[in-house]
Amino acid sequence: MNRTFIAPNVFRRSYARAYSTALSYNTSSPRAPLVPGNGKSHWKTTEAVPLSRESFLALLYGETPLIKSPGFLSPDECWKYEKLLSPLLEPYKYNTGPLLRKIGVAQFEYQAQRNDDFNSRTNEQDQYFQDASQWLDFHSRLRTEHGLDAWFRVFDKITTMFPDWDVQVASERHGKTYFSGIFRALNDATHLHVDFSPYDSSTEDWIINSVECQAVFNLYLAPVKGGITTVHDVQWTKEALKYRDPESYGYDRSIAVGARKAYCEPTVGALCMFNSRNMHEVDAVKVENMPSLGLNYRPRLTLSSFMGLIPSSRTKGRPRLIFWS
Repeated sequence: MNRTFIAPNVFRRSYARAYSTALSYNTSSPRAPLVPGNGKSHWKTTEAVPLSRESFLALLYGETPLIKSPGFLSPDECWKYEKLLSPLLEPYKYNTGPLLRKIGVAQFEYQAQRNDDFNSRTNEQDQYFQDASQWLDFHSRLRTEHGLDAWFRVFDKITTMFPDWDVQVASERHGKTYFSGIFRALNDATHLHVDFSPYDSSTEDWIINSVECQAVFNLYLAPVKGGITTVHDVQWTKEALKYRDPESYGYDRSIAVGARKAYCEPTVGALCMFNSRNMHEVDAVKVENMPSLGLNYRPRLTLSSFMGLIPSSRTKGRPRLIFWS
């Protein structure tokens, strides 16, 4: 299959400068949705499609909104994860949105999130790699000690589909390795937002800033009520900064008015993927008492990781798909 990589603009300028420029635009006229192709949708469907090489490429290129593989894990396997991990969840160390709990480390915790952060970042990258180093064998230990190997199964599935790519956990040129495969619990509604590292991580030089396409996988491990993810057919561009909330990582909802939407229900055991450069949001979960977990709520537990494509034009070799959380 022949495809041409279309490189998006990569913004390495400081957020403060970009945000100030965005505020200087005249926004008094009606705002049109920022959909790809100057208002023309690239989605060929709003329904989830099965995982395959072709659908994964279409996801990276913004041609399909969702991939969903029901039954990737059995209910019994999911319950083992819940029983072991849900009582151990702890809050993110830095987060300007609704409460997020986790096991592992998220590069998001070390990003500039609010406007003021972009002027005050110092050595967050060093802190991230110091913290990430404590988790690099986590999934190996889960597999050896508990027989829980979901991260490896997802990674191996993607690797098998792309024998002509280098598929690997992200690492920096100096050899420091990222953590991939965070367990997260998001029970409150989120801001409308995107996850696109060439912008989100622009205050420091990260290898993940080199990706030209970015997606995320979520493996749902808890049968919660609610918690649906809505993906909007609006991809991040520098024009989106006009809609950015200066106090958080979120965007004004008017950016997605009129855009097509796709919905992903957190079905237990399902593996779901979407292009994280698209505006997206998550609904709140209905509170459910869980004495069997020793908790007064049931965490919306997922196994998650970003996946980003660095094309051969940048690697000077094979395309490289990198994983990180």
